[in-house]
Formats: sequence, structure tokens, C-alpha cells
Amino acid sequence: MGAQPFDFGKATFHFFNVFGRKPAAVIWIALWQAMLNAGLMYLAFVTIGDFYIWILGEAFSGTGPDEAEMFNRMGSIMSVGPLISIGGMLIALMAQGAWLRLLVRDEMAPLIPFRLAGDELHLFATNVGLLGIAIGLYFLFALVLVFTGVAVGLAAAGGGSSNAGLAGGLTFAIAVLVMLGLALFIGVRVSAAPAATVLERRIAFPAWSVTKGKFWPVLGAYILVAVMLMVLGGAFMMVVNFAFLGALMPVFQELFLAAQTGIEPNPEALLGALEEAVTSTGAQISLVSAGLVMLFFRSVYDAIWHSVGASVAIQSQATQPVSE
Repeated sequence: MGAQPFDFGKATFHFFNVFGRKPAAVIWIALWQAMLNAGLMYLAFVTIGDFYIWILGEAFSGTGPDEAEMFNRMGSIMSVGPLISIGGMLIALMAQGAWLRLLVRDEMAPLIPFRLAGDELHLFATNVGLLGIAIGLYFLFALVLVFTGVAVGLAAAGGGSSNAGLAGGLTFAIAVLVMLGLALFIGVRVSAAPAATVLERRIAFPAWSVTKGKFWPVLGAYILVAVMLMVLGGAFMMVVNFAFLGALMPVFQELFLAAQTGIEPNPEALLGALEEAVTSTGAQISLVSAGLVMLFFRSVYDAIWHSVGASVAIQSQATQPVSE
């Protein structure tokens, strides 16, 4: 039996197929990811954000910040900052594992979908490999641009004509396009590595064979999904912006009043209006609700993006010959 052709539609709409079959699982994973990220953001706000709010208040008050207090606050940031970064990476890794388990194996861990187990360890190794490729491409890109730029400059200086400069600029542009094309090609070819890792329950990096012969349809699926996410994201942000604008209305009223009277806005009055806006019960409910909804849909966006590689890995496994 011959290999089945790659199904572009399945790759593009795989997430929506999974959501149609298991909507509760999708919502549950997205809720967990949103709540964990919200907790991390709150921790960052009460530590790092509080420092910048204090600096802003000191600047508006006209007095310089006390050095002892500033160093004390900076010390707190330096002690908490690395923990927040590690926490963010762990949440991202666990979310990737939870989404890919659902998308490629149709599984979800009971009650708590996030965990640190074999899938996450395999994904960590795969992600490190992908990061290594990205870093290698970055340095290769930089070296090519530097050497091409130097060569073009020397050629233009030696020739001393407009044609030499034009040829040099064209050479530089071609070098940039070649490097961008190389990065795009490698990115698409290894894009299914995380999904293949979870599907096969092993480190499948770089999973080069999974996308073999499918470069253009896989690239097209990613482009179509990116367009869908842009449209959905734009519509969603319009709704969220109304919530933020409503919460900050006292600040805008102060600015409008200053513009109508022709008087420069008072920094202390603006700071007071901002403090009133973010501390009122209604504003806090509005901001928190909008933030949680934004984080929820951001989690769904992650799943939609992962779903392309998941479908590619599933289709690749289905077309592999079964050994007798």
C-alpha cells in the first residue's frame, strides 16, 4: 500500500478537530496555564513592578530616591528575578507537554494536566537542541553579514564607481535573503520535533524525516495558522482594550481637562488619578478579569500553533511502513 499524501487541511485545523472532540480537556489545560501564568505575573508585579512604581513616585514627588532603600529594593529584585525566570520556563515546558499530549496522543493527565515527567524531560532536551540551532543560525547570519559587508565595502572603495556600489548592495541583499531562506527552511524542517518527541515518547530531535517531502505544505499550514491567529488576536485585543480603557478613565479625564483648559497636567494629580484607577474595586475586577481572559486565550494560541507540528508528526507516523 502506497504512502498517503500529506493532508494540508488536517494540519491546519488539527486543533479545532481536537477541540470538537474534547472541548473540556482544551479548556482545562488553558485554564491551568492561564492561572499559573497569572500567579507568576502577580509575583513579578509585587516585586519588580513595585520597584518601578516606587521609582515613578519618587520622580513625581521631586525628591531623589533614598540610596539605601533603592539598593535594598534592588537586592530583593535580584533574589526573586531568577526564580521568576525559572518558574516561567517550567510553566512553558509543562504547558507544552500538556498540549502535545492532548494533540498527538489524545491524552490528558487526570485532574492536574501539568506535570514534570518523562515527556517534559524529553521535551527539554529537544528544546535545547532547537535553541542550539537558533543560536548557531544567529551567529552564522552575523558572520555572513559582516564578511559580506566588509567585502562589499572594499570592492566599492576599490572600484570607486556607482556600478560597484550598486553591485555591492545587491550582493548584500542577496546574502540576507539567502540566510533568511536558510533559517526558514531549517525552522520548518525541525518544527515537528517537539510533537514527534511526545508522540514517540523519546527525544526525537531533530525529527528531520518527519517533514521530509512536506516543506511547502507544512510552511503553508503555518502561514495560514499565523494569519488566523492574527485575525483572532486583533478581534480579541479590541475587546480587552475596552476593559483597560474603562479602568483608566480617571487618568484620561484628567488629561482631557488639562487639554481643554490649556494648563499643563499636574504630575501629582495624574499619579493620584492613576492610583485611584488601579485601586478601585471596579477597576481591579475589570483589569484582573481582562488579564485572565487574555492569558486564557494566549494559552489557546499556543495550542493552535503547536497543533500544526502535532498533525505533521501524526501523519508521518501513519505513513511509515509497519515491520513484519
